[in-house]
Amino acid sequence: MKKLFSLILLLFVLVACGKGEIKVYSVEEIADFDMILENVGTTGVKAYDLREYEECYAGRVPGFFCARIYEFAEEDNIFDEIVNNLELILGSKKRTLIILMDNDGSQAEYVANKLFEKGYSNIHYFKEGYEKYVELHPGFVPESGDCDC
Repeated sequence: MKKLFSLILLLFVLVACGKGEIKVYSVEEIADFDMILENVGTTGVKAYDLREYEECYAGRVPGFFCARIYEFAEEDNIFDEIVNNLELILGSKKRTLIILMDNDGSQAEYVANKLFEKGYSNIHYFKEGYEKYVELHPGFVPESGDCDC
């Protein structure tokens, strides 16, 4: 009986962990988002700023990569191209911690949903965007210039 219970518990944990998620953080959850950001810069964590390149170059959360660093063929499909590029970079590492930042959450939501549809399942973003993030962190020192990512 004990073995059966252990097996059922193990199966439950595997199924629950396998689902993954898109975690959207609100202003009230900023401390939780900050805890996720502590992972930026560690192996296996990918952090992307989806704002215009000029905005990202001027200031971004330290350790984030400017996703719009490359010229895109069509302005209408920028975020689809970003998703395709991220899929190439991430490959089969579907549980990679992916953290996104943009101006207002809409671009991050789009990219997160597209990546989730492709099987990536550990995606996080702050829905209020970069400016609100900075406003909530007095003394915040952005990283600027070219990305060293």
